[in-house]
Parts: sequence; structure tokens; C-alpha cells
Amino acid sequence: MKLIKKLLILVLGFSVGGVFAQSAYLGYGLGLQFDLAGLGATITKDGLDNRYGTQKIIIPENTIDVYHRSGLVSRETKGAMTGLALSVFYERDMADFFYRIEGSYTRKIIGGYTKAQIVGYTFIEQSWDFYSLVVPLYLGIRANVSESASVYGAFGINYFRGGWSISGTVDGATPCLVGRELTGQNTLCGLGPSGLGLINPYNELDFDNPDIRRTPVVTGAGLPTGNFAIVPIFLPQAKFILENPDLLYKGAIFGEQIVFDVSGIGFNFLIGVDKKLQSGSKFYFELEYLLSAKMDNAPVRSEGTVNQLASTGNISYPIVVGGLRYRLGYKQPL
Repeated sequence: MKLIKKLLILVLGFSVGGVFAQSAYLGYGLGLQFDLAGLGATITKDGLDNRYGTQKIIIPENTIDVYHRSGLVSRETKGAMTGLALSVFYERDMADFFYRIEGSYTRKIIGGYTKAQIVGYTFIEQSWDFYSLVVPLYLGIRANVSESASVYGAFGINYFRGGWSISGTVDGATPCLVGRELTGQNTLCGLGPSGLGLINPYNELDFDNPDIRRTPVVTGAGLPTGNFAIVPIFLPQAKFILENPDLLYKGAIFGEQIVFDVSGIGFNFLIGVDKKLQSGSKFYFELEYLLSAKMDNAPVRSEGTVNQLASTGNISYPIVVGGLRYRLGYKQPL
């Protein structure tokens, strides 16, 4: 009797496994990919410094929010980029294993736009875009949790092509110039990049310069630490630039457009769960992660970008095409 029971259990096991064995499906998927290109932190809180570290040439949204709440500017901020991923694949089950050939296209649908205005004048407008085309190959293993449901995982390699772009204007010169003309003050001279950011602090700072103040650094309790911070008041070069508008505008960025586009081979893996219907079709949910990235070099257009960042007229940056995707879909038996 014990042997018969074992045989029955074994037969039932093969029967359940046989539901999925040697079956082929055409799959469709619709998913979301958040924080496209890994640029969310750059867009929302970090920005990008110029090569001297004296000014931001990409203004983060938290800085613009501070300007807005202080009453200086009106703003429009949409946060990090989110993309819509469309997928189609051929999948073949082989007992407890399966393989898949997939094609996937992702495009930005929301986010990636920042705008700031003073009295109707747009002095900051940063627009980001992203796309990717990925062809992953998977080999995976499946475990049945019931006669109609299973969980699975897979890994593989992919061919990818994609990239991102940024375009717009970041003009710190006009607010600075107008503010000085109207009030005689430099209050608006730090809102965006201008010629002031072209002064290299490492070359210009001088302990004997009367325009440099050495300020004692103290602890949180107000006790001196014995160290000093170097605080520039106004270097002669800075005064000269403020008095010469043409030089002030040499650091502002107008009509920039930088486009990165890469291709290569990456790695990928996924985990998922599917439910088989009486018709033989399946609904599924998956988490897919693509490791697809490559360094790229692209030309810049604005004189301000050349002066502030890309002295050779080009800039190199690591371009992330992959990321984590959340996907729902349907598998149709063939």
C-alpha cells in the first residue's frame, strides 16, 4: 500500500507538471520603469556642478522650490522620469524549465521637466527625455504552486540600445544683471550659472588678498576648532565680470541640447507569477531588472556649457539604459 501511495503521488506530480510541459506562448506586456537612467537624484536634489565647483549648471528642483517658497520665482517641477515599457516575447516551456526571447521598448511618459520664472521671464527650463530598445534572452526555472498557477525566475543576456537627452536654458546672467540695475544689489546673482562661475577658486584665492576673509570654524557648541574657512567677499575678477554684461553672459546656458545614445550587451533577470485560465491562456506579473549601461560622449552647443563644463566641446557621461520594471501581461498559447 505504501508503494502504491508513493506511485500515485509521483504520477500526480508528473500530471501537474505536464500541464506546463512542452507548451509555447506568445506574450504581451505593459509595464512601468521608474527613475529612468538613474537621473532622479540629479533632477530633484543634486543637480550638476561646473568644473570649478563654483556654480550649478543643472539646477535641482529642491533649489528651485526654495526660490519659489521665498517668493522670488514661480516654478513648474515634475520630478524624476517615469517610462512606459511595451514588451512582446516568445516563451517555450520544457517541463520545469523555460526559455524566452523578448523585445521591449521604453519611452518616457511623465517627469523630467523643470521650469522657473521671474516676472514672466523663463530663466531656467530643463527638459529631459529617454528611450530604450532591449532584446533580452532568458533561461529560467518554474515551480508549480497549484494545477493552474506557478512562480518562476530566469536570467540571461540582452542587446540594448538607448539613451537620454537634456535640452533647455539655464540663464543666471539676466536675473543678476537686472537685479543689479534695479536695486544695486547682487541678490539675484546666484539663481543660475553666469560668468561669475568661470572664476576658478583654486587659482584666485589668496590669503593676502584683502577681498578674502578667513573665518574661524566652530563646533555645534560654538567652540573654536582651530581651523579657518576661506570665504571670498568679492574678488576683483568677480567685480569686473559684474560690470561687464558680455562677460556675465559667457557663463549662462542658452538653447542647449545634449543627446547620449549607446548600444551594447548587458545582463538581465526576472521573477514572476502566472495564472493559467481554462482557455489555456495565462495572466502574469513580473519584476524584471536590466543591467544595461555604457559610457558615451556627446557634443554640446551652448557657449556657456563649453565655458562652464566642456572645454573641449564634448562631454562624457555613464549612460544607464536598464533598470527595474514592473510588468503585467498576457500569454497566449500557440
